[in-house]
Amino acid sequence: MNQKTVEEWSRSLSKISKVSSKTYVMKKPGGKDNLHRKGHRDVIVWIPDSSDLTKPFISVIWFHGHWGYVPSRTFEDRVLKQFVPLTKDKNFVVVIPEMPWSVHTKTPTKRNSLLWMKAGSFMNFVTQIENLLINHVNREVSDVTRTRKRLGKIDYRIVGHSAGGSTIKRLGITGDLCKLNPSLVVWSDSSYGTWLQNAWDGCLKEHPNILVKVFVQKWQSPWKRTTAFLKTFNEIPENLKVHVKEKGWSHKLIGNNVVKLSDLLE
Repeated sequence: MNQKTVEEWSRSLSKISKVSSKTYVMKKPGGKDNLHRKGHRDVIVWIPDSSDLTKPFISVIWFHGHWGYVPSRTFEDRVLKQFVPLTKDKNFVVVIPEMPWSVHTKTPTKRNSLLWMKAGSFMNFVTQIENLLINHVNREVSDVTRTRKRLGKIDYRIVGHSAGGSTIKRLGITGDLCKLNPSLVVWSDSSYGTWLQNAWDGCLKEHPNILVKVFVQKWQSPWKRTTAFLKTFNEIPENLKVHVKEKGWSHKLIGNNVVKLSDLLE
């Protein structure tokens, strides 16, 4: 793992959060990367102590944007400030895989969607995370009884902020997004180019049970692209909800408030 990531997450956690929690930082399965300064991308798994993973719980997988995986934006503003206040009432974990455009790579604004390229590769990643969660709930199993606990049913929710939308696009194309079967997919001002249409045409259109929420700031590229996409429908699907934020809203503000805007943990 990247020790700098460990140190920066730890500082952010102590700065923002007063709740007890457990964090796992490890090399991301399948994350070997010659353009990463450490040769391998990481993944952060944050588990509030208040979460009971033996009961049904929400697993949020957060795909960050360009220049992400930094303390101020990704760790503090995007994740901790939004999720810490919810630890009292919600049962959840947050998974933050490092993208090929993180600040620790030589390509902090490039290589959009170039990960989990083959069908099944993302699901292999998910399996590894689930194994980690199983080990987490069983790490204090009595040596006498050897009784292992079962992981509760997982309700997956996906968020892609900014360039993170290209990851949703990729998973829609490979079909892994729909194999995961999240209850909610959130586009946080991230519907650039044909990303939203690619994800929809890839597998989302065949899965009306997956709720898709798109948040865009008016007049900017994601809004224009989303508007063009909506024009391809005679009737907008029930599971596709587009929310246009107008005066006073920015790309940053959407990212910093999208948990509440999308009712992500409801």
